Amino acid sequence: MDQVGDSLKLKKGRLNWKHDGLEKTFLEACIHEIVNDGREGNSLKMRSWKNVAEKLKEEHGFIADQRQMKNRFDYLKGKFNVWTKLHNKTGNVYDPVTKKFNLTKEEWEIEIKLNKYAEPLKNAPLLYPDLCAQLFDGATVTGLDGWGPASTLPHPQEAHDDLEINE
Repeated sequence: MDQVGDSLKLKKGRLNWKHDGLEKTFLEACIHEIVNDGREGNSLKMRSWKNVAEKLKEEHGFIADQRQMKNRFDYLKGKFNVWTKLHNKTGNVYDPVTKKFNLTKEEWEIEIKLNKYAEPLKNAPLLYPDLCAQLFDGATVTGLDGWGPASTLPHPQEAHDDLEINE
């Protein structure tokens, strides 16, 4: 790549994810990909990132590369983890009406020191906690033939064992 192309790449600005419905579309597209194609480590597979990018472009005219989407994915995951911790804290610190946490200035300072993702929650709610839970809680089935403790299907190992017994 020439110097002009390199400098454009380096000067690429931060994306604005605050467009109406954009974050919801992003979360839903990620969930769809995990359900249909599974995870790769703690993230999506490369082909899934391409599908998410296409969905964002198609529905919002929003263009993001894989690294930018992965950064957003990681940011939302970190924010959701702090939200979950605070939401599960005793003392009724969560206000379901405002969807914010009622912490003192000192409590916020402690939380922010413990985790950088706490600071955004101080002034703004987590917009889609249910979608974040589906995506980040690990409760999402990975793949069409996924199995979990609450599954009504037999455990894949048990089904395999039954076949061996019947043969």
